[in-house]
Amino acid sequence: RVLLIDLDPQGNASTGLGIGHELRDRSSYDVLIGACSIHAAIHATAVPGLWLLPSTVDLSGAELELVTDSRRMHRLRDALQDGLQEQAVETPHFSHIIIDCPPALSLLTVNALTAADSVIVPLQCEFFALEGLSQLLRTVELVQSTLNPALEIQGVVLTMFDSRNNLSQQVAADVR
Repeated sequence: RVLLIDLDPQGNASTGLGIGHELRDRSSYDVLIGACSIHAAIHATAVPGLWLLPSTVDLSGAELELVTDSRRMHRLRDALQDGLQEQAVETPHFSHIIIDCPPALSLLTVNALTAADSVIVPLQCEFFALEGLSQLLRTVELVQSTLNPALEIQGVVLTMFDSRNNLSQQVAADVR
C-alpha cells in the first residue's frame, strides 16, 4: 500500500486522483498545523492500494502560520512518526510514502526533504531547468547537513522530453 502526500497548494495530485475540493475537509495543511493526524485526513483513491493525503490552497499560508514554531521544518516528519505509532487497526500500513512537492523551494519543500528517505527529481526539459535543479541540489545538501543526514538523491526523471528537440537533448546531456 502506498500513501501519496500532496504538499502542493495547487492540489493537482489530489484532483488528478479524483479527490475533489468538496472532499478535502481535512488535508495536509491540517496535518502540518497540528489540527489532525495523518490517518484522520487520508482518503482511499480509485487506484487499488493507493491512499492520498490531499492538499488545499490553505497550504499557501502554512509558512506564515508556522513562522514562530521552532520545529516548523520537522512538522511533516513528526506527523508521520506520530501517525505510524498510533496507527489504528482499520487504517492501512504503507510500504511506501510519496510526497508531491510544490515547484518552488519553500518551507513545504524543506518539510518534505526532512521527512523523506530519498528524492526523485522530476525535471522539465526547458531552458531554465538546470538552474532550478542546481538550486534544489543546494537545498538538498543543506537539508542533509542540518536536518536529515540520511537523505539520498535517487535520480532525476526528465519530463516533457522530445528527442527531436535540441534543447531536450542538451538538458538530458547536462543532467548526465
